[in-house]
Amino acid sequence: MTDHLYKNIPKSYFKTRKTDVKLPVNRRILVLPDIHCPYHSKEALWEAIRGGQRAGVDSVIVLGDMMDFHRISRYPNEPGTLSFSDEIKVGSQLIFSIRDAFPDCEIMYIQGNHEARLEAYISKNAPEFGDLQDLTMSHLLDLKTQEVDYIVDGFIHCGDMSFIHGHEIPGIGGVNPSRKLYTKMKKSAICGHLHRPESFYTRDGAGRMIQCHVLGHLGEPNPKYWPRNDWQHGYGIVEVSKRGYVYVNNIIIDS
Repeated sequence: MTDHLYKNIPKSYFKTRKTDVKLPVNRRILVLPDIHCPYHSKEALWEAIRGGQRAGVDSVIVLGDMMDFHRISRYPNEPGTLSFSDEIKVGSQLIFSIRDAFPDCEIMYIQGNHEARLEAYISKNAPEFGDLQDLTMSHLLDLKTQEVDYIVDGFIHCGDMSFIHGHEIPGIGGVNPSRKLYTKMKKSAICGHLHRPESFYTRDGAGRMIQCHVLGHLGEPNPKYWPRNDWQHGYGIVEVSKRGYVYVNNIIIDS
């Protein structure tokens, strides 16, 4: 009787795309947040890359919004902005530059809300093209050639630390975003998205340390649409020991 009732339930067509990645411990990670290429700060990005080289990192996480994709956003296009094809060219060059700076590192790239503009644009304007591999981020930026893993709708976990872009969790903006990140995640986490570095520390009921960090950004500091913002340049260096202990340096670039 029970099996008969189960078979009567119609098939679900829901498809989950969450692709979390769990990394082994004992690694040192450079975290590059919110570059917003081609409207990036070359100076801030160079400082972050040099910081990663000095730290001797063996992994790089691009924490989302590496691309800006202004031309395919829902907002009005400003005069003088690059075409979409030119954005892709600059983005491909940037990926090559990061790989060139860290030839032996594992590089992972988390999708941010700005990268998600591509799928949204196709879904709205040309849904028939939605399954074309030539229009994916991996193909457009030649990520496979550069051995960069692109993570869609997923988090990266290493030891007790989780890495996310930040847009996946609504309501973490405003005052004390790092504490809000803790209240949403209930664990140690690092995000970007907000362009304002901040950190929060607490302990759980068993006395274990929980730390949540919001990193700065590596984009243009005073864009036309928000010239008087409260953003700060920054990046992160994260070390996860063999025993899984996590050490975070939430670095601010004073430019």
